[in-house]
Amino acid sequence: MYSKINLDEAPDRTRTDEEPAVRMLGYELRERGESRPEEMRFNYFYYDAGNTVRRHTQKEQEELFFVVKGRATMEVGEEEFEINSGDFVVVDPGPWRQIHAHEDTEIFAVGAPNVRDDAVFEADVEETTRE
Repeated sequence: MYSKINLDEAPDRTRTDEEPAVRMLGYELRERGESRPEEMRFNYFYYDAGNTVRRHTQKEQEELFFVVKGRATMEVGEEEFEINSGDFVVVDPGPWRQIHAHEDTEIFAVGAPNVRDDAVFEADVEETTRE
């Protein structure tokens, strides 16, 4: 079995002006009645220069990032390094991660297993500990 979607079919979704727009491709497939993807999640991120995704961790998902174009800094745990067009990065579940774009950047990301609401955002954890 297969499912097919064109990048242009998925709308941009953004939580804040500082965060990248994301096209949640797997979510869009399911919204239109497709049964896939079952084992993974995949998204396409559009970072404007200066955009930063909120610092977060994945509880169960391993993530693969492919930099389609652009240049950014990625933080994983205590390490920070530059990522550029053509780079692949795989991150285990657990460490905190964040990406900050130095120029307009596009990143295709795949997470597996397909676990709903797997991300934990640092700001949400800090807010909970203050209460």
